[in-house]
Amino acid sequence: MIINATQIREGMVLNLENELYRVTWTMHRTPGKGNACMQTKLKHLINGKNMEQRFMSDERVEKADLETRDMQYMYEDPEGFVFMDNTDYEQISLSKSLIGEGAKYLIESTNYLVSLFNLEPVGIELPANVVLKVTYAPPEIRKATASSSLRPITVENGMTVLAPAFIKEGDNVRVNTETGDYIERVSS
Repeated sequence: MIINATQIREGMVLNLENELYRVTWTMHRTPGKGNACMQTKLKHLINGKNMEQRFMSDERVEKADLETRDMQYMYEDPEGFVFMDNTDYEQISLSKSLIGEGAKYLIESTNYLVSLFNLEPVGIELPANVVLKVTYAPPEIRKATASSSLRPITVENGMTVLAPAFIKEGDNVRVNTETGDYIERVSS
């Protein structure tokens, strides 16, 4: 779909010279002299490289036609991560470079939205947060200060998260997938 450059928004995927880029930031600039333009920051969907691109406001760009499918994460193999389509039970493998840092938030038997371009996987949408089990928490120090101090804990995916002192081994905690920060303790 061809759109005007002024219609570019964050989160869109653009097809520039047969390469797919996700728009991560936009700013419509209207200088006192000269033509208005759309300043953007783009992230390549396959290799993850960032670039800045300026589009003149009268320029036309191609918005990529992505198909999104609900798929269940099955397991990790040497080639990448195997997902099963919930409609036709077909399995596909997503490369480790495609998922990147988001791989630590993949939980077996959980559904994720996978983006496809011409039936090829180009991205995955992680939930805003995930619930993980605490595998290690240092013992709580009795009679410590009453202020809420954070301490490092380890969760089931091997990540270290800063959490309040009342979190114990075996607790479930909610973690933000964008920042890796502790959100709250979740009752079992």
